[in-house]
Amino acid sequence: MAVGPTEQEADPRIEFAGRLQALRAAVGLSLRQLEIESERTPRRRAEEPIRLRRSTVAGMTSRERPARPEPANFEVFVDTCLRVAAENGVELPPDLGDRDAWDAAYRQLRSDLDRSRSAPPPPPDVPPAPPARSRRWVLRAAVPATVAVVGAAWLVPEWLRGTPSAAGPADPPVDYNRLGRLVSPPLGADNPVWAVALGQLAGAPVAVVGRADGSVQLWNPVAGVARSAPVTAHDKPVYGIALHGSTAYSAGVDGVLRAWDLRTDPPTSTQLGAPADGGLMSVAAIELGGRPVVVTVGDDKTARVWDPSVPTATGTVLGERLPTEAKSVALGAVGGRTIAMVGGADGSMRVWDLATRSAVGGVLPGHQDVINRIAIGTVRDRNVAVSAGEDGDIRLWDLDAPVPTSTSLGRVRVAVKAVALGDIRDVPVAVTGSDDGETRVWDLEHRRLHGLGLVGPEKGAEAIAFDHDNGRPLVVSGNWDGTIWAWSP
Repeated sequence: MAVGPTEQEADPRIEFAGRLQALRAAVGLSLRQLEIESERTPRRRAEEPIRLRRSTVAGMTSRERPARPEPANFEVFVDTCLRVAAENGVELPPDLGDRDAWDAAYRQLRSDLDRSRSAPPPPPDVPPAPPARSRRWVLRAAVPATVAVVGAAWLVPEWLRGTPSAAGPADPPVDYNRLGRLVSPPLGADNPVWAVALGQLAGAPVAVVGRADGSVQLWNPVAGVARSAPVTAHDKPVYGIALHGSTAYSAGVDGVLRAWDLRTDPPTSTQLGAPADGGLMSVAAIELGGRPVVVTVGDDKTARVWDPSVPTATGTVLGERLPTEAKSVALGAVGGRTIAMVGGADGSMRVWDLATRSAVGGVLPGHQDVINRIAIGTVRDRNVAVSAGEDGDIRLWDLDAPVPTSTSLGRVRVAVKAVALGDIRDVPVAVTGSDDGETRVWDLEHRRLHGLGLVGPEKGAEAIAFDHDNGRPLVVSGNWDGTIWAWSP
């Protein structure tokens, strides 16, 4: 029996989404850069500037379920890319650089979609499509449930063995408190919380947050009260916050790394070294040889190691300049050595031994797009990491392997922006935030969703931190709409 074209092949949005993605890639704009630059793009009519949300761009350029761009979003997307290309001397292919051709293609897309909507229904002998299941059930079915027994009844997650099994045990009962509490409403319009770090200060929990307006602020996420007023020290958004004892480190799009003394009120900061050549996208801190060490990654295609004890010194490049922008970093102690995991804009992962400054395993494949966040932790005494990607993939890394390897923990249909690791009632979990507004909980041992996730925020989490307060799990998120939420699951 002949098989007709698939829905994707017949959908004109697929080809159009691919062209939009090709334009963004040719200009060299990350989703965050496109989002920021779009606000500077003049509208074609006498209308207020708009900022393209990253979730909007992801929907427009999805290769699986692309959304038809609204006229304003389409125009700002194309005009922003063409403007940035002209400003930076980027020569685009004729089929991508002609605005009139883009407008004609968009008109054709709308015409094709209108025509498909007015087409007659299928003949009666074509069975109707089955009703769609809820999104949560679809996601659960997409995540292999696996468990295996090795040796003396030793339960091992399937990802440590390599090949997922076709079937697994029934999901165990899940019992945790899903309901979050609002810690802070938005502080002004269009001011997302991009970064969150969580720890203890003077015997009480403290969340250090960084916002789009360049400010840093301290909160007690359990009491829901501010421990300081917002302090603005960066000229551009703060994309990374790391906490080490009573010192926080903030990394900004202005290329500046700042060290904050959290014991002062308000907290005071010092700029470390000279600004980087591009924006700093992420920062992490750890102790090495009895001294704190800070690592940043940025759009200048470097990972840099900073010594906070020498505040005038600029961070030294770890390894060499990368072929792609570095977007995320996490530090951890694994097998007697301290490692830095760096995620790139091209989806590649790199690992370094910080003590010897040597690479571990070369370029590690896994993601197909930007690696937004990385978190390092343990699963039953095994060292692991979880990475969250713009491709919607959440990948679980085995750090005890001679060369770190990964497998997909699960995939969602939108970009995953945040991840943090911890334990909920003795279950090792990853908590992720994504552009669909969901805050999901994943069972790392059995590699599947753990319950229905956390609820509260209306918009997606851009940053998530996980800690424990008096033995109870504590999760804090900073969200796209500028809110801060906390959970004690």
